[in-house]
Amino acid sequence: MKVVDLTAPRRELQVRIDPSPAYDFLACLYLLGNEGEPLDFDVSPKWIARARTSLGAELRGDLSLLVPWRSRTMGLVGVMEHTPGLSVRGFIRRVAATPADELLELMLAETLADRQALPVLRAAIGGSGPRVEAFLAAIHTDVDRRALRRLVTLPRAEVKARLARLFREGYTRVYAQKESEVVPMLERDAAALARRAAASSGSELVERATGGFVIGPDAPVVGVVLAPTYFFRPYNLVTAYRGVRVFIYPIETFAVEQAPPPELVRFYKALADVTRLKILRLLASRDMYLQELAKTLGVSHVTVLHHMTVLRAAHLVQVVERENLKYYRLRDDRAREAAAQWLDFAHT
Repeated sequence: MKVVDLTAPRRELQVRIDPSPAYDFLACLYLLGNEGEPLDFDVSPKWIARARTSLGAELRGDLSLLVPWRSRTMGLVGVMEHTPGLSVRGFIRRVAATPADELLELMLAETLADRQALPVLRAAIGGSGPRVEAFLAAIHTDVDRRALRRLVTLPRAEVKARLARLFREGYTRVYAQKESEVVPMLERDAAALARRAAASSGSELVERATGGFVIGPDAPVVGVVLAPTYFFRPYNLVTAYRGVRVFIYPIETFAVEQAPPPELVRFYKALADVTRLKILRLLASRDMYLQELAKTLGVSHVTVLHHMTVLRAAHLVQVVERENLKYYRLRDDRAREAAAQWLDFAHT
């Protein structure tokens, strides 16, 4: 699908909507690997606990090694390029058929602070000593170097074998149990988004699906994939491969009658924190990027990143990408929307 971004007449933003459940499967595993960060997912905590138990200790260890939290290794979705709608089983077969070097490059390329350092990554794959250290020195500051050191120093064939096993067992033990229920929801949401595409620019479509990500005309993006997720709601899981940005975005689900809308609950939970209120006040004056917010608040960029994840899920901020920086922008209209939602709920 080609969608023209009307905000940048000289540039076409290639947007592809992919209903493949493989993205949701990966988001599900990524969710199960998050045992430390206090994010409030829409999926039942009891289900998450049961799923982690079903994986077992050994597979949870492989999950921590191969798809470590906040280590940007989800670029392996690139194996699905040119095959929209791929089944989970088809994705697992594709991973098993991909050469180990190529698979590792897809997994690790997004960790680099600059894609010009790709030769450094390629030298580190299967390497040791100075080559590994050069790669670790070239990665983003917010990436866990310890986790990547463990991963990049493993034999390539072992990484591929353990990844394929993790996916096979993760699918059989966890995802397959909910697949028949979840896949129709993914397909409906993707179809609804595709209908909006005819009347939307690329930027509008991305912002609509993700609830606040804005790709500027000067951002280093050659294309966008929008793929729905049930398990990672209400958050987006964002990754990239070869210049293609992938947003695994949360689908819309209908609230139970008489229950408050989930987005209204997220709004008030997001406001119930002193640091997040300070962030919103700072953004009321101007757009700011992550490190700038962290320095102003006197906290780590990882702490700010956590708060921004919560604020974005509550639709209180937008993420605006300009060149190589992501700026955060206050959504002034969200408070008015939430007030209207509250009144609708209170009087129905």
